[in-house]
Amino acid sequence: MSNILGEINYFLEKGFTNTLKITFRQLEIDTYHSGEFLKRIQKPNDRIIIRKLKTGSLAKMDVVDNIAFRFSFRFATPTSHLFYESEMQQLPRPLAQGSLEMNTEKLVLEFIIDALDKELLVKVRHSYTQILGLNEK
Repeated sequence: MSNILGEINYFLEKGFTNTLKITFRQLEIDTYHSGEFLKRIQKPNDRIIIRKLKTGSLAKMDVVDNIAFRFSFRFATPTSHLFYESEMQQLPRPLAQGSLEMNTEKLVLEFIIDALDKELLVKVRHSYTQILGLNEK
């Protein structure tokens, strides 16, 4: 079993290319409204793409297999090899209030789908587990 945070750290610190595509065995997407669980979608073989940026203090993540649309955000380069937590920076509208957590076994993204009417806000959690493949480009 691969160490998710370790693989991303290794790529950002020592990788020879600017792009790393990671395929995960499982993605679970949970949705919530007003704190109540709505639905869980399970998707096998889902991917994210990590991109190095010219500034070494930030990286970019492309969420390729979202339920609605592909999106990207920036995050501070991890400094820990056991647990990492950060805000998702420069999220595209209507996404907001995003967070990223990684450890050796799981990568979790949380964000809300914003709306003018606060009664329509939906919280989304992506949980990626078990690396199936790594591909540097």
